[in-house]
Amino acid sequence: MAKPSAVRISIPATTSNLGPGFDVLGMALTLRNHLTVRPLPKGSADKIEIFGESAESLPRDKSNLVVRAFRKHRASPEGAFHFKMVNRIPLSRGLGSSAAARLAGLLAAEAFCSAKPDFESLISSAIAMEGHPDNAVAAFFGGLAGAVTGNGGLKTFRLRTPKELSIVLLVPEFEVSTEKARRIMPTRVSLKDAIYTSSRLAMLTAAFEQKRFNLLSEAMQDALHQPYRAKLVVGFHETISAALAVGALGAALSGSGSTILAFARGETVAARVAKAMAEAFSRKKNAGRIFFVKADASGARITVK
Repeated sequence: MAKPSAVRISIPATTSNLGPGFDVLGMALTLRNHLTVRPLPKGSADKIEIFGESAESLPRDKSNLVVRAFRKHRASPEGAFHFKMVNRIPLSRGLGSSAAARLAGLLAAEAFCSAKPDFESLISSAIAMEGHPDNAVAAFFGGLAGAVTGNGGLKTFRLRTPKELSIVLLVPEFEVSTEKARRIMPTRVSLKDAIYTSSRLAMLTAAFEQKRFNLLSEAMQDALHQPYRAKLVVGFHETISAALAVGALGAALSGSGSTILAFARGETVAARVAKAMAEAFSRKKNAGRIFFVKADASGARITVK
């Protein structure tokens, strides 16, 4: 098999949980990282170029998440490669940056190693690296997607993607690591909290499937993770309340944080929601950036030359 001269991967950011869908639901967003991988002459060493988000702090050696995933591929691509990364997804902010990096590396490696790439088989590898499926599944398939694991292995599903809704992201300057966000949660939950959250998850799926977006403000609440993780994001409750007060349909922590996400109907309302969120957040002596995005239905894009 002739080795491709270049492989280009485009991977979307993802938001996960959306409130009650803890470790189950994820949604791709119109904010993307781009990776180009080219083989280098025999005897060369890997070359890594990084542009965009956190370019100054990301490693340019084999510890880089993209490179690690590329080298962990089951066929282990031989030789040296030039990795060019253009990152638009903020790191450690609950927007799926690690899932995007790992999935991009795996997809690129598959394209170099197989004449008939079996990209979907790589999802399990990406999930094993991540430890949970929500971001990786949404990043690969696009749209609003979910996954469950059981005796039958991994099963994925897709829900109606709310492409007509505007999405406001308030991305704080500070990070929240997934590990820290998981440690702060209890290992046991009460029956009352389980029922509270499962009922909201049922309502959330109905809201998206039936386009009953007026249900989102209630449906995006939960008792499993947000009450605990909110302690890591000072101003979380005030920012959510401010968004809802000026017309947001629903709001929640994005993934494990620190980003706060709000849905709005139309760009005018989204702008008003963004302003209210930023002002509420700043009153807690915090700073953050505002991103306006939508749900991205296309998922991972792979180009082989």
